Amino acid sequence: MWYIGIFIFVMMLGAVTLAYQMFKMIYLDAKSRDLKHPVFWGIFSMGGNNGSGGLLLYLLGRNKYISNMSETDRRVMEKRKKYALVSLCFIVVGALGTMATALLNGVF
Repeated sequence: MWYIGIFIFVMMLGAVTLAYQMFKMIYLDAKSRDLKHPVFWGIFSMGGNNGSGGLLLYLLGRNKYISNMSETDRRVMEKRKKYALVSLCFIVVGALGTMATALLNGVF
């Protein structure tokens, strides 16, 4: 049964790092578009009752502003996208491992 704890930890680690990467990507995008308070937009986009209501609002509102992202910021953004993909993989592995361990131990 201790395997379930490990898989849940892996899943939560992926979720936390994904949220952090999303915050940093939105912060970088908002800063490149010269939006006021880019930290606020990063935090606001992570919140919401349904989990992504702030992100949708940010994505709709940012279209009015032109992106002036430098080449170094583009490289950082691409690296953060790859880290976010790794975080998603952690979530999937943790969820599948939790379900497989629960099924094998007769929890369901």
